[in-house]
Amino acid sequence: MYKTLTFEEIQSIKSPFFSNLKRIYERQWFVYFKQFIKKINEDTIDEILYFSAWEIYFRIILQDNNLEIIDEKQAIKLKLDDETILKIHNNLKKKIDNTGKKNIWNTLIEKFLKENMKTYLWKHFLVYDIETIWNIQNLKETRFMIWYVIDSKDFENNMIPKYKYVSEKNLDKFIDYLINYDGYIVWYNNIAFDNPVIIYNSSLPKKEWEEKIKIINEKSLDLFHIYSKIFGKRIWLNAVATNIVWISKTLSSWAEWAQLLKLYDETWDTQALNKVKNYCKNDVKMTLTILLYLLFNWNISYNWIEKRITIEYIKKHWCLIVENEIKNNILDL
Repeated sequence: MYKTLTFEEIQSIKSPFFSNLKRIYERQWFVYFKQFIKKINEDTIDEILYFSAWEIYFRIILQDNNLEIIDEKQAIKLKLDDETILKIHNNLKKKIDNTGKKNIWNTLIEKFLKENMKTYLWKHFLVYDIETIWNIQNLKETRFMIWYVIDSKDFENNMIPKYKYVSEKNLDKFIDYLINYDGYIVWYNNIAFDNPVIIYNSSLPKKEWEEKIKIINEKSLDLFHIYSKIFGKRIWLNAVATNIVWISKTLSSWAEWAQLLKLYDETWDTQALNKVKNYCKNDVKMTLTILLYLLFNWNISYNWIEKRITIEYIKKHWCLIVENEIKNNILDL
């Protein structure tokens, strides 16, 4: 049996209830309690369980639009009406505001620099994204436009690195950099799309295309395939980033993105180009944030489902995925 207490009663007994609750939503990379509750209400999941050493220690129940939080170890139940949510939010917010508000990106980067994780995967890594005039029927006719990259080698002197910009003019030079890069090439769906597209747009002889794609693929860590393999379905970048790190794409739809690229391609409209550049840079930021979340927590999270992983697991499945992609150019789920 659970003892139902009010916000004030839980505070008066000096229970760790609220500090444990704060750890739960911070682990999901929510800054504030109200953000956490809003997400639960949006997802309309009936019950969420939180485990410690394989035992349930917290439970959140949504029934008839009413929320209850249960501390299993202390056998305490708290009903969440709007007033109680606000009290918890304000109480826990004070602790955050006293230390200075940080968003997820800044928190992860700070930890990355503090713990000197530039080679956490035992090698350096870079994260990149390209924008293209896309031919869905034929990748070889997909035209490269721009490229942004963040390289862990540039994390020096505790400074957040600037994005490197690659245009059509210096595409060949950067492809050569990738081919000779002693580290991991990280992106979201780069094995099936980005890696081959940049090679097809290069000045390399056609007879060398497949060889160069294979070289880049073999050192590519494709987070799309890691997520899709673990959850058994295709999960795209925006869905993952908004779900676990609260960063979303800067454009509202694929149609808006395509329209801006077309406008720039036809009229050289600089405002359209700048919007596409910001979109590309933000995609790099989203992917890097997801990677850092994975490295710090060693779990994959999506729609409130968490699955623990290891570096050995990633390497094993990553190698199988690369091999599959090279042979079949498809993801075998």
